[in-house]
Amino acid sequence: MRKRTSGLKKELLVLIAAMLLVFATAFETYAVPKVSLGDDLLISKYHHFIDGKKIGIVTNQTGVNSQGASIIDVLFKYPKTNVVALFGPEHGIDGKAPAGAYVESYTDSKYKVPVYSLYGKTRMPTEEMLKGLDSLVFDMQDIGARSYTYISTLQYCMQAAKKHGKQIVVLDRPNPLGGTIVDGPVLEDKFASFVGVDNLPMAHGMTAGELAYFFNRKIGADLAVVPMEGYTRNTIWQDTGLRWVQSSPNIPDITSVFGYMATGLGEGTGITQADKFKWVGGKGINSQTLANLLNNAGLKGVSFTPEQRGSAGGVRLMITDPRTFNPAKTGIYVLGYAHSLNHFAVPKSTGGDIVMFDKIMGTDQIGKSLEQGLTPQQIEVGYAEVLAKFKEERKKYLIYGDVPLGAGNSPAGPALVTAPPAASQTGKPTAQPPKPPQPKPDPNAKVAYLTFDDGPSVNTPKILDILKENQVKATFFVVGRNIKGREAILKREVDEGHAVGGHTFSHDYNLVYKSVDGFFKDLEAGNKAIEQVTGVAPTLIRFPGGSNNTVSKHAQDPGKYGKNKWIMPDIVKEAEKRGYRHFDWNVSIGDASAKGYTVESAVQSVVKATKNNKQVIILMHDGVGKEKTVQALPKIIQTLKAEGYSFEVLGHESFQVSFLK
Repeated sequence: MRKRTSGLKKELLVLIAAMLLVFATAFETYAVPKVSLGDDLLISKYHHFIDGKKIGIVTNQTGVNSQGASIIDVLFKYPKTNVVALFGPEHGIDGKAPAGAYVESYTDSKYKVPVYSLYGKTRMPTEEMLKGLDSLVFDMQDIGARSYTYISTLQYCMQAAKKHGKQIVVLDRPNPLGGTIVDGPVLEDKFASFVGVDNLPMAHGMTAGELAYFFNRKIGADLAVVPMEGYTRNTIWQDTGLRWVQSSPNIPDITSVFGYMATGLGEGTGITQADKFKWVGGKGINSQTLANLLNNAGLKGVSFTPEQRGSAGGVRLMITDPRTFNPAKTGIYVLGYAHSLNHFAVPKSTGGDIVMFDKIMGTDQIGKSLEQGLTPQQIEVGYAEVLAKFKEERKKYLIYGDVPLGAGNSPAGPALVTAPPAASQTGKPTAQPPKPPQPKPDPNAKVAYLTFDDGPSVNTPKILDILKENQVKATFFVVGRNIKGREAILKREVDEGHAVGGHTFSHDYNLVYKSVDGFFKDLEAGNKAIEQVTGVAPTLIRFPGGSNNTVSKHAQDPGKYGKNKWIMPDIVKEAEKRGYRHFDWNVSIGDASAKGYTVESAVQSVVKATKNNKQVIILMHDGVGKEKTVQALPKIIQTLKAEGYSFEVLGHESFQVSFLK
């Protein structure tokens, strides 16, 4: 009997060990990836961002696709792009340098290209580093904390891209903590540093791509984001099926990711983390008392086990539910209760000298609250109002909702707009003089409608000359703010028989797509400017970005339009109500594309379209910087004439392309 009992005990222990191993593995990752990363989709779906370009890759050891292949290796093997430089963040491109260690630049031994350190002599790419590059491609795994410097490197790269006229392409990756936990004090401008580059709370709940959109509200870089598929706001790392790659020396596994903010906020206080952010404590603390305080605080998804480490008392975190666990809130509670036990000296910023503790917090209010002996709950109340405002602000920049992106549900799409209906000073379309009955267009006739957006500019007269020489009429969708000083150009458009439509006054997406009323106020200001020059208020419009543009989802007022409601259908309906007819397009020459365009590619876009369409509305631009459009226009006209197309202007009875009905 004794032998049998002993055997059962051994079997039971083996079973328990196996179950623990399974649980631990499940916490780390699932077996099969359920999320397609930005770098999984770059070449298969978004290669136009890099085709024909010289690029620099901002990455490190975390820049791998779902199969574990490095973005560096993948792009060096891709024949349509030319990788000319690599850029590494803190810890170096291999992730091995200690925190805060100076990293040198060098030449890669395998690919013989420079590897520029962004944590050495400079933290922002210099003009010399970017010389000869068309684009920067950013691919690194963040951990969801404001103070983690990889997102700081992203922001600095965006600044450099803006300054030196480069595009930046962000390959999106999951926020391992998920997209719903948003907590902690919001950074104040005074405390901005490399461990906090923008007005984010400690836990921001955003992906790298969403952060890039947020950063760009102040930067205005030429930004493109390659989104993930299969990812939602509720996705945490354990749902993705992806393998965690050690992101820095102290973040070897996903448990360390979740513990980072909970245990690592005590810079300069004597309250420190250990065992890769899985233990926290300090001298003069009773481990059991701290554990009791934390376990009774109502913190979700975590329990605390008392554990003495030498002379320091502290607790080990046991994360029981990573979905509900709030690391930023936990970190604040740890500091609050620890201070109540050992009354550590709070680091203080004086004058222009900001201590690291305040940089990490993004404010000096937490330190002041600790000195006053406030409870963690009282400290929370102190930053709650500003945090609530941030939560509303961030909604404009979110890419992902509750439904995964993928086929039929993409954040990226053609941006189309139509010319505005004529509007009077009352805000209503003005009555137009009666016209004689017009024959209905023949649906079998081959008709081309040339349209130009964003003018007038210095390129518009050149386009008008070409149209006149070829005896062709076109439609111009005019931006109101561009009229001043170019009134003669606009008048010439009308005098020479071209149609003119509205394209808003400001063309500022954040302004025009915030509200329905705001859109029409801006549109009608532009129409009024057109009417003052031409004597006729337009009744044709093109929406900036098109009627199905997705940028409007980031700009719309979150108070009126939640994540499940979109402003554009309301704007389209209101436009119809006001008598406007809007036009999108079925052919684009690509002169507004992030991938760039050539004279030949513009012509070929038209050639391809004529094979399938008898009536084509062709999107072009006559704004500043569209010299290639001017060069391509004669060839486009010749191509269309050779295919038997006639040319007409758009009107209320003409063929219409509308992405939203």
